[in-house]
Amino acid sequence: MKKLTNMLSIFRHSHKATAIAVTALSVSIDAFAAAGAPLPRCDASTASFYLMRYSSPAAVGTPPTTNLSLATVPATGAVALSQIWNAAAAPTVSPREIPLAPATAPLPAGASVAGGMGNDGYIYAIRAVDGDNKWDTSPAAGWGSGQGGGWRTHTRIYELFRYGRDGVDNLGIVDGLGPYLTSTDPSGTSVPGALDARLGPNFNAADVDPVTGILYVASFQTGGSLNRVFRVDVTQTPPNVVSTLTLSANIPGGQSGDFAIDAAGQWAYGVAITSSIFAQNYRFNLSSGAVESLGSSYISASFGGAARLPNDATKLAFFGTSTRIMTIPAGTLGSSQATATANGGDAASCLPKFVATLQCTPTDLVDSAGQVANCTVTINQPAPLGGLSIALAPPPANSRYTTTCGSAISVAAGETLASCTITATENTVPADGDVSATLQLATPDAMADYVLGTPIAATVTVRNDDLPSVEVSCTPNSLVDADSQVAVCTITSDVPSPVGGMTIRLTSPISGPRFSTTCGNSAVIEAGASSTTCTITATPNTVVGDGDVTVSLALATPATGAGYQLGTPNQASILIRDDDVALSPPLANVACTPSSLVDSADQVSICIITLSAPAPAGGLNVAITAPADNSRYSTTCASPLAVAAGASTASCTITATPNIVAGDGSVTALLQLQPGTGYGLGAKVKDTVSVNDDDQFAVAAPIPSLGQWALAVLSLILGGLAAVGLRRSPLR
Repeated sequence: MKKLTNMLSIFRHSHKATAIAVTALSVSIDAFAAAGAPLPRCDASTASFYLMRYSSPAAVGTPPTTNLSLATVPATGAVALSQIWNAAAAPTVSPREIPLAPATAPLPAGASVAGGMGNDGYIYAIRAVDGDNKWDTSPAAGWGSGQGGGWRTHTRIYELFRYGRDGVDNLGIVDGLGPYLTSTDPSGTSVPGALDARLGPNFNAADVDPVTGILYVASFQTGGSLNRVFRVDVTQTPPNVVSTLTLSANIPGGQSGDFAIDAAGQWAYGVAITSSIFAQNYRFNLSSGAVESLGSSYISASFGGAARLPNDATKLAFFGTSTRIMTIPAGTLGSSQATATANGGDAASCLPKFVATLQCTPTDLVDSAGQVANCTVTINQPAPLGGLSIALAPPPANSRYTTTCGSAISVAAGETLASCTITATENTVPADGDVSATLQLATPDAMADYVLGTPIAATVTVRNDDLPSVEVSCTPNSLVDADSQVAVCTITSDVPSPVGGMTIRLTSPISGPRFSTTCGNSAVIEAGASSTTCTITATPNTVVGDGDVTVSLALATPATGAGYQLGTPNQASILIRDDDVALSPPLANVACTPSSLVDSADQVSICIITLSAPAPAGGLNVAITAPADNSRYSTTCASPLAVAAGASTASCTITATPNIVAGDGSVTALLQLQPGTGYGLGAKVKDTVSVNDDDQFAVAAPIPSLGQWALAVLSLILGGLAAVGLRRSPLR
């Protein structure tokens, strides 16, 4: 900041503070419109900041002026300035200035050397009073020696400016910033304040905390306060001091230029003048007040302006006789880059441009009632005072939809969203196709306060849900298994097929022995046509009794986006009948030979079932009642008994079980034919086989008497003696 002091000697004058409400100087911010819209924002990729260059009064009785420009710092070389306005006029709350110019031509607002960029896009700056050309001591201001005491009511040095795109608003005295009297009379009411600056110097250092939006104000120079920073709420009417931050120590040296607060809202960085040629970089903590020196001292001039850069959170711009970039947290300064100067200056950050994106939900509609897509433009920060207008490229007019999306949409102040709609036009026209409505964010003007993010376009498709109906029928619906028996199946749409044709999904029958078909898994109705066909053909045969079969053809559920719907009927059936007349069925008879067996080995009776005609294709099963289970015989007869195709007989056996048990009697095995399919019963439907006992009883021998036993024993003895004599005869 330029060090500005009142021509009067710097001294303190104390008054007993009495807290009162200063209603006469309380002015609503809404009453001022000179500032206009918030200041233009900067692309987040650029190293830009706002520069307020202070010019001293050109003549006695005129105020100093400010030139507001946007400064852009290249990687190397001179800083480019783009003027926003120069010496803007503004309403004022100071009655001292009214006599200096006609009411219809308000004076320039004056100047400032301590301010910062608010979160609403306006720069808030404490007014600077310059005595170089006796503006503050001019008779019109009531500071002449003849009037005396004017300094007691001096309040311009406590006033807060608001800089906008069009000019300046004077927001009035910051309540609680400094003391003053409501009257030049020493007995006037005393209004208290934190720092008495009526006799100078000006507040020369300030910035806005980007996190809280609080303006930090200090008088870091001789006659000021080197260890106090005042927190000002700029959103109040009038603005007021909410608290004082007492630093852990004085800043280095006796004077500092401006300071800049980092993007995190934790530290304020500045450059202090420690001697006539040396400077020291420093920082202080916004919460604890801790003061830290950064690096070693170096030869440098002071810097009246400091500001954050939007493209890099580690870079701050410091402006004095040139611009230098500080890298934080180390606090090192880069090389000088030439910048147009004035008598003094201040700097403020340029807020990064808003980032706008666009989305529409849902992106698919159908041409029915209540089908609406909400298209939302989103910005990454709340919109500023007055809102933010976003340029749109709306979808072209179309009878299939309506839209509330015009050439621009406004995000209301404090909001981050704005919406418009695309609504499908309800209709019942089949096959009118699909249309797309594309909404885009238009390329913004270079001076617009926003840039485009991603996505920037959305396409809403209005689909035709009035689909053509497709049905199927087959003629005739009854065939016989003879030559040239063909059913033609017709798949029909109620509207002509569109360009590219229409593929209809089918559930077709699988060809079998009784029929063949040309109907596959799908059928195509060619473009412009309304139908297509396939056939089902009966397979000729002369097989008697092969029965009837039913063949079904159905329209399968359409795939998503198939472009048609199922009508009625959506399936057809064809009955293929057996037309082969059956002859009289053959008659079955049974006979078992032989009809009588005995219970000895190899006793077998063969039972033969005889048909009066050969069995048909596939053979013939004859149902029987087999002989009952019995241990006296076994049998191979079981139901049914199969007669092979073309054969007339089938046989089974009954075999006697051999035994030597006399008197076990005879048993009978019965085999009987039962009614069945494909044959009739003849004259002889049953036969029997008897198994007879062939074993005789043995004759019993009489028991010997006592005499008979004696004779037998004597015979044995005599026989034994004779045998002994015969063995000894050779020894004689």
